[in-house]
Amino acid sequence: MATERLESESEDEVERYYAGIGEMKVAHNPHQLIIMGLGSCIGLALYDRPAKVGGIAHIMLPEGKDGSNTGKCCKFADIAVPVLVKEMLRHKTAKERIVAKMAGGASMFSAMDSLQIGDRNAIVVKEELKKAGIMLAGEDTGGNYGRTVTLDTCTGVFSVKTKDGIKSI
Repeated sequence: MATERLESESEDEVERYYAGIGEMKVAHNPHQLIIMGLGSCIGLALYDRPAKVGGIAHIMLPEGKDGSNTGKCCKFADIAVPVLVKEMLRHKTAKERIVAKMAGGASMFSAMDSLQIGDRNAIVVKEELKKAGIMLAGEDTGGNYGRTVTLDTCTGVFSVKTKDGIKSI
């Protein structure tokens, strides 16, 4: 049974799980799920408030062609979204309560970004969320700067840290 994190509970007592490129993590309260160093990649967070279950995926590319998903399950947006939703449902969430937030999709080297990977990543994630029936509740995408994101499974707050500071979505 999930427990509420107490106001007096130290941040040091909260377990943190990090997702590298192509990885996902799903956890119950009281954990923090973190993705560091997002550039053109998308950090996708799903959250079910009543269940206090959150999941994140570190998505690198928009689409996995036939047979290209031989490595990490969340490398491609078109594969990562349904895989993350399925994993959330395995953790006793209800699909109609899951909301999504995302960040990243930057154009880090605009002169060289003729492929527009960041933009394409964001577009495909949104398309896949729509197909899955998951509402996108907030995003911080685009630009030309990196991000680190954190999902707090106690509160559902999705924090985005950039060179300019931290904001919550």
